[in-house]
Amino acid sequence: MNVVTGLNETLIDGLLRSKASFEVVGLRGNFSAGIKLVETRIESLGMKCRVRSDLKSSLMQGGIMGGVLGAVSVPVSLTAVAIGAAAGMGHALATYDPDYEILKDYVNKKLRVVYKK
Repeated sequence: MNVVTGLNETLIDGLLRSKASFEVVGLRGNFSAGIKLVETRIESLGMKCRVRSDLKSSLMQGGIMGGVLGAVSVPVSLTAVAIGAAAGMGHALATYDPDYEILKDYVNKKLRVVYKK
């Protein structure tokens, strides 16, 4: 998989035009800007994208969800899960059959941009 360091717009554009999958690393301090840049570039090329959190990576590197859910009571957890599931389903329908999927890795501050078609 190709690796882009920082917000190298020229390299990101080239990879998107060639429909390649890649990772964007070195985004400390520019994480939100990196997500927005990649999403905007994909859409400017007439393609659709879905942005998701890479929970698997987060769980493996510290058990974030386990700690959060363990800290709150069971009724609050169940309500949060239900609301999250409903929001996720709505988002999945809005971005049906995306060309790209952007996986946000908050722990390592990197993006994995995966071509899906």
